[in-house]
Amino acid sequence: MSQLPRQEDINVYDSLDERSAVRSFLGRTREDILLRLPGEYESLQEDLAFMGPVAFAYYAPAWEEFCRTRPSDNPEETENIVRWTLCIISIRCNGLEDETPGSIAALRRMLSWCEAFYNSPEARAYFTAEARFWGYAEPLLRMPPELHEALEECAALRRMLHE
Repeated sequence: MSQLPRQEDINVYDSLDERSAVRSFLGRTREDILLRLPGEYESLQEDLAFMGPVAFAYYAPAWEEFCRTRPSDNPEETENIVRWTLCIISIRCNGLEDETPGSIAALRRMLSWCEAFYNSPEARAYFTAEARFWGYAEPLLRMPPELHEALEECAALRRMLHE
């Protein structure tokens, strides 16, 4: 879709969440949204999660670009963004039968980015440091519990997206 999504593309079922998405996204390009994401990603992710599939397929590349271009010098913030991304995927997987091929492709790309983060040495170091900070030191060779849980969540979502 190269045209901006219409109101009915964003608000399919007239839910409160979709109405919020209309206020945040209607009339805005991907580039407009990309400029807003650094300061508003926590609220915009919820709108992305609940908007209609046609609009999601249009706006998802802005979220993906935001994720790919974030500085990686703050692993805590990166992990927060990954968690929000997993929330988007999880919510959208609840209505997978309503998704379009374009929105499913975007969800798969987002999930791949999340998995790449969780499988990176930076993530392992971050979660290991967090585990030590909170007093349940994990040996470097063992996977910290939060990292294991995150990877399990990714695997479950991947199964949903391939079924």
